[in-house]
Amino acid sequence: MIHFRRDHMNTGLLALPVLLWLVSAASGDDLVLKSGSKYSGVITRSRTGEVALTTAKGTFTYKDEAVDFKLTSFAEPAEAQRAAALLKAKKYAEAKPLYAQMETRYHGLPARWCEEALFGLGSCQLNTDERERGVATMQALVDTFPNSRFRNEAEYWIIEMQFAGKPGVALEEKLVKLLADPKTSERIRARASMGLADIYDGKKDARRALEQYVNIVVLYGDVEELQQKSQHKCADLFLHTGRTNEAAYYYKQVVENYPNTDDAAQAKQQLSHITNQQEK
Repeated sequence: MIHFRRDHMNTGLLALPVLLWLVSAASGDDLVLKSGSKYSGVITRSRTGEVALTTAKGTFTYKDEAVDFKLTSFAEPAEAQRAAALLKAKKYAEAKPLYAQMETRYHGLPARWCEEALFGLGSCQLNTDERERGVATMQALVDTFPNSRFRNEAEYWIIEMQFAGKPGVALEEKLVKLLADPKTSERIRARASMGLADIYDGKKDARRALEQYVNIVVLYGDVEELQQKSQHKCADLFLHTGRTNEAAYYYKQVVENYPNTDDAAQAKQQLSHITNQQEK
């Protein structure tokens, strides 16, 4: 038989007026016990680490082992849709406090909204000059939700931030693993390819570097932020390996696609050099 107790002191929870507001505003959480009992209210974590359910009758706490988390459900928080829309629009400064509020609300709970809050908050932190905190948040997401649908992107950010400027065997292996995983998104595949291309380029391994840069241009054309560098690198590496026709093709692409840039100016010089060499 499952026993529960009333938390008269509201230990570890918000002040009573706030709790009562939560109950009235978001009483759609359904807590299901392994005994089969079901209760509605607002689910949170108490300071002692137990699952707490606040209802109009008071607050009740339960051990994790008494709760059937597969059947327990959490109502959509009021700020969820607005936060997601702001994140999609890249309005990170506006989305961040909403995700922070969600993360506080669902902290320590195996709820979809905790997963989304961690990913959203981490994304906002990484894009608002809080990179160390963003990496820590993404790591918390991976640790808490190992099968998260956001895992690939979270892991890439962790890799990119933690190994920035420090290429090595560990980074190379993780990038290769991301590319081998069929669940990795196209955008993350493109970024992983860029990471590998830069590693191989740094090792003066022109063949493997070129392979990755070409993949980005040919396979991931929709990832626009990687195209200019990749096209210019393709041109330089083809020229380095003596394949002047391919080099000229990519230099022309840089001139046409990115006029009035330093890359375009350099590409024009190289095209002129290739033409002069071919005329001799």
